[in-house]
Amino acid sequence: MISLDQFYQALTTFRPRPDTEQRKAIEQPPDAALFIVAGPGSGKTTCLTVRILKLILVDDVPPVGILATTFTKKAAEELRSRILGWGFRLIDTLLADPTLGRPQKKRVGDTDINQVWTGTLDSLSEQLLRDFRAPGTQPPILADEFVAATLLLRQGLLNQGRYQDADLDQLLLGIHAHNRSRFGYHVGTKAGLLQTLWDRRHHDQIDWNRFIQSAPPAQQAGYQVLDAALSDYANELQQRGMVDFARLEHELLQRLVAGQLTDFTQNLRVVLVDEYQDTNLLQEQIYFEFAQACGGALGVVGDDDQSLYRFRGATVDLFSNFAARYQQRFPRTPQTVFLNTNYRSTQTIIRFVNDFATLDHDYQTVRVAQKPALVHAPNAAPGLPVLGLFRDTLDELADDLAGFIHDVFRGNGYRLPNGQFVIRDNRTGDLGDCALLCSSPAEYNSGGNARLPLFLRQKLGAMTPAIAVFNPRGEDFSGIPLVERFGGLLAECLDPGGTLQGQLSGFADAGATLNQWRQRAIDYANDPATPPELVAYASGWRDRDPQRPGLVWPRSVAVIELVYGLLHYFPDLHDDPEGQIYLEVFTRQLSACEQIGKFRGRLAHDPANPGLSEASIKELLRDFLGPIATGTVKVDEELIESFPRDRLSILSIHQSKGLEFPLIIVDVGSDFRTNHHANAFKRFPNVGGPPHRLEDLLRPHSPLGTTPRRQIDRAFDDLYRQFFVAYSRPQDVLLLVGLRASLPGGSVHNIAAGCDRTGRRLWQANALPLVAI
Repeated sequence: MISLDQFYQALTTFRPRPDTEQRKAIEQPPDAALFIVAGPGSGKTTCLTVRILKLILVDDVPPVGILATTFTKKAAEELRSRILGWGFRLIDTLLADPTLGRPQKKRVGDTDINQVWTGTLDSLSEQLLRDFRAPGTQPPILADEFVAATLLLRQGLLNQGRYQDADLDQLLLGIHAHNRSRFGYHVGTKAGLLQTLWDRRHHDQIDWNRFIQSAPPAQQAGYQVLDAALSDYANELQQRGMVDFARLEHELLQRLVAGQLTDFTQNLRVVLVDEYQDTNLLQEQIYFEFAQACGGALGVVGDDDQSLYRFRGATVDLFSNFAARYQQRFPRTPQTVFLNTNYRSTQTIIRFVNDFATLDHDYQTVRVAQKPALVHAPNAAPGLPVLGLFRDTLDELADDLAGFIHDVFRGNGYRLPNGQFVIRDNRTGDLGDCALLCSSPAEYNSGGNARLPLFLRQKLGAMTPAIAVFNPRGEDFSGIPLVERFGGLLAECLDPGGTLQGQLSGFADAGATLNQWRQRAIDYANDPATPPELVAYASGWRDRDPQRPGLVWPRSVAVIELVYGLLHYFPDLHDDPEGQIYLEVFTRQLSACEQIGKFRGRLAHDPANPGLSEASIKELLRDFLGPIATGTVKVDEELIESFPRDRLSILSIHQSKGLEFPLIIVDVGSDFRTNHHANAFKRFPNVGGPPHRLEDLLRPHSPLGTTPRRQIDRAFDDLYRQFFVAYSRPQDVLLLVGLRASLPGGSVHNIAAGCDRTGRRLWQANALPLVAI
């Protein structure tokens, strides 16, 4: 259509020309197989976007023949936004180019870039199964995570009292904790483990019958109950014509293998996959089927050092060994391209990240072979030194860290020992330029003691001017005071006094929480400061009394009206960023109740038929409030789509993946006073975790086969990846914080502070610069 030179000439009218590494990937022919190993900040989204546009405008690949997937909805939206935004600018520029002939301009002008297939694999699977179904068949109804969790809780766990089954309990407990500790082990935990087993069954393509038959004699009963629980869940989905995300992808693979999607695959020319390091076996097989349809033209992009989702079934080996796995299916070798120029961070931060990535000798054996170190961009600033703030007590640490944040964002800056200043951008800078990354954003530890996120929230809130924190995952959702009051009012309005909840089978745990919520709501209603209009509104619902002459309570009313009626009196749920997330949990769970319940999220009221009214209330308790009260559904990181500019965001390191901030604070040791075994998994593992135990349990029955790497080594590998991601997020400033015992060279073994897995404190030996503040 146009030449490559013309393409780049048009592109550089509004953005820089891709670098040498990026061009090596971009300029490969359409039928190339590509293995792109893209380090942090190396412009992989740019590379993908420009390659797609080059395929269309230079190689004349029809846009409808290009399929590009990525890992999250947000990333997919960003990719599509760039394809369309840059694509239309390119087209406009080319149409205005006097050197292009009329035939070229006509072809450029006729190009419909909107036809490129982009999205997450789940969203594309749903679209393909809907748009390319056989005549006369119904498309599957997707059960989102709220619907799926509710059905699995109801049909899999509560059904037949399985939540109390001793054999299932022991099987799940062995996955939950290596020492079979029951701390944090409740109905919600069991439901989560069942969901994980269901997902892994599909993601790892487990021979399920062989797995069930492999049960040790002492555990055969537990395996049978597990099989029955998941079978009942599967049957419930099937009867409703639903698929959850695991079954959605499974169904897509089956139809691809059976040749039932040829109307789509016959047009495919190129397949591109972002974040391939977080792919599972089921997804790999889908991508290979797509690639088979277009002659092996598959390009994958990712970074094994940034694989964080083993706990969701990701198998990083599929990326690390992509070349060999591809060759087993297709008779050629993929072209390997390394993107290792970092355009995000300063020279100092990049050196620090490189040093950390190569710290542990054994970790090098699982990284992509011949992987080069990161290099800084030609115009990268030398940057400030990597900073360390370590104190003897948590109170002192939080106090000094709050002072640092306040000086930087609300004061005149923070002066470093070398005389340099850390200060916000005077034009556009605000607290949204900073994030605290933790292994967990929880404000309390397993013993109920306050952690750094809570201490910091309190210290910042007490300053002048006060600084607010954004941490909607900081507390157990069902125990948040705002949630308790709101949920308690809902419970009392629907089931006054909890009369009906006691009649529900398997509802003891949820009922105890609802009773606690009710008491919080009653205390709130009795507070003189509570608006009397709220009390009157709630009383009207509780008594089914419109409280207006001549009006009669309706026979059926949508409970969403109750939610929004109460919401009027809870400004924190609609004005506060954290409260908005909490409200989202309630509304999405009510939506799930509407989808699966006989009463569709409505309260029936028929004085002549009290049984009907009671049935509708029980359904609402079981499918709306119950899953929230048991912790089966809660605030998930995917609910958080943006971060407020005027607050300090506190994130898990997993949540920070794909993000960048000018200033990153990494908590490497605020929980560690000693080498206590209880926190070893967060700093220096002594055993594997639940994901590693699941791998050893399931993979012998998967085409993946048994992993040769020990659980403990996989646990170390995952910790190195976790902190590699954390340390590579900042653009300008990286600050490590913790208790003094956990600082580099301190008494606590901590890989985030320079230990390798043999226990050697290499940062102390190598005198890595970390400027103390």
